[in-house]
Formats: sequence, structure tokens, C-alpha cells
Amino acid sequence: MINNISVFGLLGSITASSLFFPQVWSSYKSKHTHDLAWPGIIIGLLNGLIWIIYGYLKLDYFLLTTNILLFLGAFLLFLLKRKYG
Repeated sequence: MINNISVFGLLGSITASSLFFPQVWSSYKSKHTHDLAWPGIIIGLLNGLIWIIYGYLKLDYFLLTTNILLFLGAFLLFLLKRKYG
């Protein structure tokens, strides 16, 4: 049975892991990334990487999965910025 704590954890994971995907989609469709700041993308990548390592070391697969998705979103933005920026 799912308790309230798990529901909030799941909702937090969904919102965190989807953070970059609306911008990825918008950038992909418009082929425009000039307004995206490199430091923000780099911080997103670094943040995801640090949390992935932490989740791996703690063997917390919930945390690990969330941050792999977050890192993926930041990485896609990185690629789009390199291509269209």
C-alpha cells in the first residue's frame, strides 16, 4: 500500500525529472536556443551527476532513477544548445 510519504516522493520525482523536458521540446521545435544560458545547463548536468552518484552510493533506486532522467533532460538541452546556439 502506498502511504502519503511515498505519494509526495513520487510527485517530487516526477516534477524533478521532468524539469528540463518542456524546454527540450520547445528548443527542438523552434531550433532556437540563444536564450538558454550555458551556466544553467552545466549546473543542471552537474547537479544530476552528483545526485546520480549519491543515489548509487546509497543504493536508493528511486533517487537514482529520478536523477538519471533529470540528467538526460539537461544533456539533451546541452546537445541542442551546441547544435542551435
